[in-house]
Amino acid sequence: MKRWVLAAGLVTAAVVLGVCIIESNVRKVASTSSLPEVPAAASLGRSAVPVVTTGAEAARVGARMQENESIANDVIFLIMATLRGRCQPSRAHDLPRMAVIAHLPVLSAGGGADPYPESLRRDIGHIVNAIVERANCTQPLALRIGAYSSVLDPEAYVRAFPESYFTPALVGGPEERGPDLEQRVADSCITVVYAKLPLDDVRAWQCTGLRRNARAAILHVCHSEDAMPEQAATDIQHVVDGLPLTCQ
Repeated sequence: MKRWVLAAGLVTAAVVLGVCIIESNVRKVASTSSLPEVPAAASLGRSAVPVVTTGAEAARVGARMQENESIANDVIFLIMATLRGRCQPSRAHDLPRMAVIAHLPVLSAGGGADPYPESLRRDIGHIVNAIVERANCTQPLALRIGAYSSVLDPEAYVRAFPESYFTPALVGGPEERGPDLEQRVADSCITVVYAKLPLDDVRAWQCTGLRRNARAAILHVCHSEDAMPEQAATDIQHVVDGLPLTCQ
């Protein structure tokens, strides 16, 4: 690892704290202790498996997901993170860690606040557990929570994460994405990329594309074998400065 990349170590403590906050909230909202593990090879097909939740809790949670996209994104994140913990226990921390590295507004973890009242958190926890308990580890989910419905592919969600937090159906992705989430989480250059251009909010589509391209450029500079520390820092700042002010 190049010397200047060690500057990313300045955010390590924040990453560790953020992961702890997110994982604490995941445990609060969706405990997996009672969920059976299912082998990843249990499924041979890729057709979506219907997973329907009904009743008063599902109606309340589904209504909130329809009303508030941020809540929908959080619930889907919890489902995906809990399902990954069930199906791949050794990789259970990857989604929370990447959420913190990318500065995603997951469960308001960045500020350490819990925006969910106890009653809603309890409802979401029951719904998440019910869905994960019945979900297949390798097939897409035809999900219905009360009046809310969506088709989600857990493997595509993980491949496209963290961008898929805002667009859960995203199946493609930017160039900064490595072959798998595990490698991206372990790549110090990914920390540099999102430290300069975080995914901390929804932005205009023009800025989304420009910032995506800029992240790819920063990643390329970071990975350059012959990059000198001072020159690399200058080049990275030049990439950021090249964005319109509204997109920086």
